[in-house]
Amino acid sequence: MILSTEIGQSLIPVERYAQSSVLVDKRIYFFGGESYHSPKNSSTLDQILYLDVSKPFNTVNPPFEEIINVPIPFGSSFATAFLSPQKNVIYLFGGTMVDTNTKNPSQEFYKQVLHSYNLETREWTIPTTNDEVARKERINGVINKETGKFYVFSGLERTPDQILFYTSIMIVFDTISLTWSTGSTINAPSPRLSYTATLLSNGIIVFIGGIETNDVDINQLALYDTKVNKWSLMTARGVTLENRNSHSAVLTPDERIIIFGGIKGGSNEPVLNQLAVLNTKTTPYEWSIPQVSAIGNKPLTTYAHSATLVDNYMFINFGTITNYSETQLLPFFYILDIRNFTWVTQFEPEELPTNSTNSPDLPVEKSDNGKQIGIILGTVGLSVGVGTVVGLLGYKYYKKQKYKRAIPTSGSPIN
Repeated sequence: MILSTEIGQSLIPVERYAQSSVLVDKRIYFFGGESYHSPKNSSTLDQILYLDVSKPFNTVNPPFEEIINVPIPFGSSFATAFLSPQKNVIYLFGGTMVDTNTKNPSQEFYKQVLHSYNLETREWTIPTTNDEVARKERINGVINKETGKFYVFSGLERTPDQILFYTSIMIVFDTISLTWSTGSTINAPSPRLSYTATLLSNGIIVFIGGIETNDVDINQLALYDTKVNKWSLMTARGVTLENRNSHSAVLTPDERIIIFGGIKGGSNEPVLNQLAVLNTKTTPYEWSIPQVSAIGNKPLTTYAHSATLVDNYMFINFGTITNYSETQLLPFFYILDIRNFTWVTQFEPEELPTNSTNSPDLPVEKSDNGKQIGIILGTVGLSVGVGTVVGLLGYKYYKKQKYKRAIPTSGSPIN
């Protein structure tokens, strides 16, 4: 009888910020980002990671894996990713695109603003669409799962000769017909970047914060009604928050928007209130600061990170901090229990799978960090004997393993 078991530590990815992320079933996918310790010549990563959230784990050793054979065709950062309603395609829109070997803008892909990654075939393609749209950076888009339409507003536009400018244009991509269109410009808000965009169940997109020349007033909420293609402005009540950009936001099942982190424009100093909650069930919407507790240390106030809601947990992944030090430049990973606003270190999924931890339509990936042991046993009359032998071998192997986490060296964020 031949038994094979995998024993080893999960992948410890290099630190990064400005990556794109998207939740697909029970996996969070992370695309690219900027890293102070990129394994290639460019600081802009072409790496695809995923995190399996179908089983319990601790933030000390989260089960990150890398899709090692099919990276992004270019280094990508400050982009936005979204899942097609067909559920087997992830779109990556805009952002910085560079050749990871030369550090220069990727000429082959530079004019293409939209790329798709097929989760079943693990292939990258450039969709054939009806028109060309401007490439945008430092953006946050949303996808309406019912209509299949993707919305993204403003952002930083960069021409091939590296001229930068802003526009107050909402662009819309129909994932069903593969067509581009523009939303209404009547009463559109001022241009901005590094904001958050959250789609409510009533079809309204809530834009929070961001920066233009200065920080956008976070208490003045720009709203876009996707059902009637109409802009409006709302002054939120409740506590007065610090303006911020490069923060994150998630939508809870009861239609609250929780924002985390960010920095103040100009000074790049972290905000004092790292967590805030916007109640969208009141009119006008209302800001509040929750009472927060922590099991262990409270998180640092990161920016340019990812935020994902999984069950009743808000995942904060990667990002960077102001005035970082050697010991702080690690892959940041924080989990907030939104039921009681407690920072926790242990994740417990609501429903554990009965058969497999992988979605049936997604491929099983392997990382280079896993260690496998092949054990060949003769015919054993009692199954308990097999279990004992395997258990002892596995335990002795595990005790011999030592794993050292590398401490990164200092670097400077790319502005």
